[in-house]
Amino acid sequence: MVEKIRRIIGLILIIVGVAIIVSIIYKKVETSNRQKELQNILEEVINEEKSELTEEEEEKLINGYKPIALIEIPSINLSQGLVEGISDDVLQYYLGHFENSAKPGEIGNFAVAGHRVSDYSEAFVNLYKVEVGDKVSVKANKKEYIYEVTESYIVSPDRVDVLDDTKDATMTLITCTVGAKERVIVKGKLIETKDLKTGGE
Repeated sequence: MVEKIRRIIGLILIIVGVAIIVSIIYKKVETSNRQKELQNILEEVINEEKSELTEEEEEKLINGYKPIALIEIPSINLSQGLVEGISDDVLQYYLGHFENSAKPGEIGNFAVAGHRVSDYSEAFVNLYKVEVGDKVSVKANKKEYIYEVTESYIVSPDRVDVLDDTKDATMTLITCTVGAKERVIVKGKLIETKDLKTGGE
């Protein structure tokens, strides 16, 4: 009888383990599909004669969330779509733009948040590897804004001053450390703007 109970408990644990694994795989696949769809539409807007998304495209894409830009960091092999807002349901799938911060290429602090590791997105899992001098490409409005990383450091979660506005065109990328007790901060400055339609500045 005891042996039978052990077998039943063992079987239940196996089933639960398999269910957890399947659930995680499903979430990762769903996130990947959403990110690819966002990237495809952003690239269409960036590269073609299209000035903006239609309402139907925005609604189809991310349930009304506004696509902002395509962010690429070659040094960590990152290419991700960015949308407006940093709510949990945004960051679950995408990188999020702090709504009160500067837009790409503008004077001020262009601030972006992303998950390091979650059940869904791992967009900024390697952000801590970014080094001073690395380049960050932000493509939006048929332009490519190139930022150069000037700082990379760790702060406590209450250091909201990293979001302070600036007099120049700067960038702040934010994610969590392992265990989510602190925040990884990557700062940069705008060094070049390219017109993607003509190839010039």
